[in-house]
Amino acid sequence: MVPFKHTKSELSFQKNYSKKAVALFKASFATTNISRKYPLLLSLHRGIDGALAGVIISGAVLTGLALHSQHLWTLNFSRLHFTKDLIHRIEESTAILEKYFLASASSPNAMVSTKSAHLIYVDKPQERQTPFKDFLGNMYRDVTSLVHPISNGY
Repeated sequence: MVPFKHTKSELSFQKNYSKKAVALFKASFATTNISRKYPLLLSLHRGIDGALAGVIISGAVLTGLALHSQHLWTLNFSRLHFTKDLIHRIEESTAILEKYFLASASSPNAMVSTKSAHLIYVDKPQERQTPFKDFLGNMYRDVTSLVHPISNGY
């Protein structure tokens, strides 16, 4: 296989093209001439560049925050699933224990039936007065004694 050889004119064209590209690239960052000719345009470009950088940074921060919250939600969801499984196992164990104790318990005929004579009535406990309640009660009593009924007319 014969390697591809460039001719002299092709090489000189590539060198000129690369020199022009480098010159254009350097000229785009040279702000001395532009700042003298178009100061408003330069400040507009700088403002837009700053706003673009701010949008990119805030987008990256919000993306990181969203991914972090999704990760936490995934962890909590797996814990919730594990907890539901444990609750289901506890309910099954409780049902098995209840079934065992009901089978081993004596018959309900041996229990005493409830009668109204067997009921015990407990008196309502007396309400304890607190200083704050006493203060509010006294204030309410004082205010209501000062208020006179308003009669209609003159």
